[in-house]
Amino acid sequence: MPRFQEVAAGQPLTPGGGGLVAKRYSILQNLGRGSFGSVFLVQDAKAADGEKLKVLKQIPLGDLRPDETVRATQEAQLLSQLHHPAILTFYHSFLERAAFCIITEYCLDRDLDCKIGEVRRAGRSLPESQVVDWLIQLLLGLRYIHDRRILHRDLKAKNIFLKRNLVNIGESAHSLIGCCFGAVGVSSGHSGPFPLD
Repeated sequence: MPRFQEVAAGQPLTPGGGGLVAKRYSILQNLGRGSFGSVFLVQDAKAADGEKLKVLKQIPLGDLRPDETVRATQEAQLLSQLHHPAILTFYHSFLERAAFCIITEYCLDRDLDCKIGEVRRAGRSLPESQVVDWLIQLLLGLRYIHDRRILHRDLKAKNIFLKRNLVNIGESAHSLIGCCFGAVGVSSGHSGPFPLD
């Protein structure tokens, strides 16, 4: 199970609200809101240069049913075990102000859906070599998680992030902790966000 750090209650998280979240993260910008919570761009005061910008996903615990709370913590545990260039980097999770928070990598080039939209609006198309390169990265990332008997149940362009032209499989604000990642049972075919023994 991931280690959680509980922080004292306070005001809701807002950009420029002052103070630090978990004694290290400054809220810079609200990136979006999904059905389960909010996503913020944060600056990590304790990170090395070049790694200071991260994403904080905040899920209010009061808005979740008990089974959703368990799934959120189990998904955080699964994410903490994934280490691959094509998987969004998970840093840690903690409790803050009656909310479950997850810190992940920030992909400055946004998601694939945004990229495709930009290209369409410009009346252009993506070069075939670029599409093939992203597809290879995506398939390598999927193979990595499938080899660990984990499925991503919401794979779509909004959940594929780009950072310096590299693919990162993750989840968007709109599917925030909708349990995108989950382990798969062998005999029953049942899928759920729990590790298999």
